[in-house]
Amino acid sequence: MNHATPRLLPHLTNLELDWEDGAFRIAAIPDWLAGYLGKPAAAFTGKSLEATLEPSIPGLLDLANRVLFHRRTVSDLPATATDHQGHSHAVSLSASYRESPEGRKSVLVSFDEFPLQRGPELPDLESATFHGLVGYSPSMQRVFNKIRIYGPSDAPVLVHGETGAGKEGVAAALHALSSRRQGPFVTVNCTAITETLFESELFGHEKGSFTGAIKAHRGRFERASGGTLFLDEIGDLPLPSQAKLLRVLEEEKIERVGSEQAVTVDVRIVAATNRNLEEASSRQQFRSDLFFRLNALQIRIPPLRERLEDIPLLVQHFVRAFNRKYRRQVVGLTREAMAILQRYQWPGNVRELRNLMERLFAETQTDLINQRALKEWIEERMAAARFARHGPDVTILPYRQAIELGMGGEAPAAPPPPAMAKPGEPRSDIDEAAIRRAFQEANGNITQAAARLGIHKATFYRYLKTFNLKREDL
Repeated sequence: MNHATPRLLPHLTNLELDWEDGAFRIAAIPDWLAGYLGKPAAAFTGKSLEATLEPSIPGLLDLANRVLFHRRTVSDLPATATDHQGHSHAVSLSASYRESPEGRKSVLVSFDEFPLQRGPELPDLESATFHGLVGYSPSMQRVFNKIRIYGPSDAPVLVHGETGAGKEGVAAALHALSSRRQGPFVTVNCTAITETLFESELFGHEKGSFTGAIKAHRGRFERASGGTLFLDEIGDLPLPSQAKLLRVLEEEKIERVGSEQAVTVDVRIVAATNRNLEEASSRQQFRSDLFFRLNALQIRIPPLRERLEDIPLLVQHFVRAFNRKYRRQVVGLTREAMAILQRYQWPGNVRELRNLMERLFAETQTDLINQRALKEWIEERMAAARFARHGPDVTILPYRQAIELGMGGEAPAAPPPPAMAKPGEPRSDIDEAAIRRAFQEANGNITQAAARLGIHKATFYRYLKTFNLKREDL
């Protein structure tokens, strides 16, 4: 038992036992405990402690009797709890005595380390949070270090990462660590700006310069002057718009639509993309001169599937946020539910995890979210994988297998993987050298490297984990 670990369950989740007619009866039971035992809370209220809870939590009755007899608190008593499916978990019990002014005697029992994904290796959330970004994995620590180094610079930064990985959060952190932090932080979604509206949105327009221009408008560059302009998904900007943007970046001046007067702007540019802009420029899909102008400094955000160890902290972060938003007192996820989340590949990255957590808050009313709350979500993910055009982009175990693994059971025997790309080559030939060779032959493209080996991209990542390799090691 790690005594340095803070209490996981708030006071309001106590089990309350009343002493009536020489026996303990359940006055109040938290929803998470009732759900753990497979019944609604109402099924336990008023019932005998010995008949209902003692079989599942041996020693609970003895603890209550000791507290009642000695009128003192007992803390951190080791015990074992068994759920309605027969799975057991180590818990720690603490109990205190209470007597009302009317003489009613009761015992309050709290549970610690039940059964959340906690451990001495997991840091506290505050120490793993950096300017709103959460992560203690080595890959995220490298991102944080780059932000610390690049923040004070005025050079442009190109942030590369998949959709939902947190590119805007990185841009905001760069701004917060810059000398411009007192200035504005202005965001532009390049995907949403059409070519016809590009100049008006970024450079502004004068009143009457076109139909509908009923008043003068300051563009994003003017509004960001003295601060940071974040160009999100810069790779989606049309080529003609790229040329106009490059001219402004080089001259540091803009002209409003309908005006002939140049306005000097002082803006630091942070651009983000989920595309390989160097490859796009070689195919003339992105201007190479703009790419080199933006790529003075570069930060790559790892996708969530490459840092699954950060999921418990991210879950804790979202639980806190949604508890404040919805005025709830959710404790978190059970160990079993957390294990399921850490076996999913998260194509939508942190944004997808956040959306799932908000969905769980909407669909569940208990203060501890277990694996059953994930059933419908898992079925949806499996259905999406079946209908994927080229097979699933992500992997997740079927619900029953996921539950069995989450409960600590052994993983079922895996079916043999697809054949290697080279005819007749056995699976045993996929060793560390084969992984490195395929990665180099594919010029660092994971999808192409997996195809060369005749395996799925998600399987390639699993091999990296098996051989304790990071993408940077390759």
